[in-house]
Amino acid sequence: MTNVVIGAASGMGAAVARQLAPRGPLLVADWNLEGVQQVASELGGDVETLLCDVTNQSQIDELFSKVKDLAAVVVTAGVSGGQAPGRKIFEVNLIGMARVFRAAEPLLRPGSVGIGVASQSGYLVPENAELFAVLEDPLAPDFFDKLSGFFDVDDSSLAYQMSKRGVHRLVRHKAAEWGALGARIMSVSPGINDTPMNRALEANQPVMADIIRSSPLGRRGTPEEIANVISFVTSDAASLLTGSDVLADGGMVSVLPPTWGGKLRVPAGS
Repeated sequence: MTNVVIGAASGMGAAVARQLAPRGPLLVADWNLEGVQQVASELGGDVETLLCDVTNQSQIDELFSKVKDLAAVVVTAGVSGGQAPGRKIFEVNLIGMARVFRAAEPLLRPGSVGIGVASQSGYLVPENAELFAVLEDPLAPDFFDKLSGFFDVDDSSLAYQMSKRGVHRLVRHKAAEWGALGARIMSVSPGINDTPMNRALEANQPVMADIIRSSPLGRRGTPEEIANVISFVTSDAASLLTGSDVLADGGMVSVLPPTWGGKLRVPAGS
């Protein structure tokens, strides 16, 4: 049974790969092939590396063509609000994840698990049933047309939060379909973690330091702590968990500043 980690070149993805390696065959993939090869060389054992950009369907299909018996697929690949325009954020964080899960579905068997890494920031998005229905179908050809009725999809900060809320909704939406095959699907939402990406963001966004200081635990999380959570939810010990999100943020969500005041629209006719 093969475990798959996409986004494994550094940070949380590399930490997850280290946790899952003892379970048997492991396929680690990333758009950064050199980085993921370095991780694989450190792990040793039955580890295969592959180039995989989650916005590239052919690379996703090539990845799953190498898997015969899927134990778990974990998608940690993502970009933040400071790294890309709004639509690109959706292409990676939500649409790319939906592509991965769709490609994995022919391989599902009883006990297979899918995990998408979301974020505490997804909890900032206001509840809206019509919006959530759009987020649950990110592969729809008119996805951006529908989504733009609710907010400015080119606003990268809002797009990041919305894309992560979309991951919450995607796994909830897919749970019944996966469950019919005996498989589970979930998301895990970290807070501010001590990763290269977050360190770079903190340098330009002082508010992040305030959030860390005022949070209940008063510190960043670590990639290893998130990997511990993912190790559990992909194990048989978590066999009743599906369609839900595990918020692993040290309580940071309780001190996040509001960002959506007046920015979420209600489309005409909805």
